[in-house]
Amino acid sequence: MSQEVGTAPQQSRVDYRGTFGWPVQWDRGGLRLVTGSGVGAVVVPRRISDAVLASLARQGCDGPALTLPTRREMVTVLLVETDDFAVAEAPLPEGVQVLAAGSTVPLPDEHNPNALARWRVQPDPRQRWLPSLAAVLATISATGNLRHELLVW
Repeated sequence: MSQEVGTAPQQSRVDYRGTFGWPVQWDRGGLRLVTGSGVGAVVVPRRISDAVLASLARQGCDGPALTLPTRREMVTVLLVETDDFAVAEAPLPEGVQVLAAGSTVPLPDEHNPNALARWRVQPDPRQRWLPSLAAVLATISATGNLRHELLVW
């Protein structure tokens, strides 16, 4: 069996491009989401990720989220819609980062048990929309600041 140069082996059963419209590419032996074109990613440190995910779910703004290891810790990456301009009205907690357009995020590979990315909140083909960047940043700001206030108080 031959394979053309630049094509990816068929490993994932989920068609992220066809089902969700996400810009994906095969890179470094795995499938990666490319931020931009209306899809973005926000990195949230582990210490506040559970609270942020719970708050997003309570507001009906939850969307796909995955965990990835970094050099320092496991982080949660929230996928967001970036078609509108968004500014955080309150300071973001330390370690929260909005990835620049053109960044790549490894996607989970169900056929590779050694893959580093894992879904915390699986994408749902029945709910194809992503939460807005503005809503996610507002939730992170409120959750992170509330958590900090509770710890200090």
